[in-house]
Amino acid sequence: MANLEKRLLKKLWKAIFDFDMFQDWETILIWVSWWKDSMVLWYLLSEFFKFSKVKVKMKAIYMYKDFLIDCDINFLEKKKYYEEVLNIPLEKVIVKLPEDSKVNDWLGLSCQWCAYARRISMFKLCEKYKATKIVYWHHLDDIVVTAYMNMIEWRNLKIMPPKNKMKVWDITFIRPMAYIREKDIKNFADIKKIPYSSCNCPVGTDWNRNKIKHDIIWANEKIIPKYTENIFWAFIKDFQEKYKKTWYNM
Repeated sequence: MANLEKRLLKKLWKAIFDFDMFQDWETILIWVSWWKDSMVLWYLLSEFFKFSKVKVKMKAIYMYKDFLIDCDINFLEKKKYYEEVLNIPLEKVIVKLPEDSKVNDWLGLSCQWCAYARRISMFKLCEKYKATKIVYWHHLDDIVVTAYMNMIEWRNLKIMPPKNKMKVWDITFIRPMAYIREKDIKNFADIKKIPYSSCNCPVGTDWNRNKIKHDIIWANEKIIPKYTENIFWAFIKDFQEKYKKTWYNM
């Protein structure tokens, strides 16, 4: 267990420093979900900041999605874990979209529109708390799957990078677990008994993202063991060569 935790923290530290993710005393918003990825990330970050010279103001936000399918699973259990174990204050924010928002027409039909709606809400919270960064829990497998989706569905060679800035909003997205595999996150959560819940959204259980991950990427990994990691590093090297100066403005 100790070896796995050290390995995950080492990869977290490397991603944070490779992409210069944190600056002293800035305010960052942690976007909380109850999935294993989210819960493990916040555990690792709490350990990281115990020893890091960089100090930030962290605010964990769970968005109760009044306008979306409810994923509010065992909220009090997770809140207790955040505040008593991780020592990170967790705020539950009830978010609603304006009734005339065009996004409402698509919610419940697409995971993409769901994520878009939540992102808009987080931007508004960044303004409220004067936060400059949003922390996501995406890992190495997420980045590879997203790149495949962009190619297959949109004919676009574009990745979800470990760090990227918005052009319009003065906000930067960071993904400290970019170098960590999903299988290691799952093992760590189970061994460490970190509380988490699976997504209960009926839309997200049978969509292309899962098909691409299981039937293409992980299926090929059974034949070529380093398949996923080699694809990841090919994308990352290309990203760094093209966008190092701008961190992939969007």
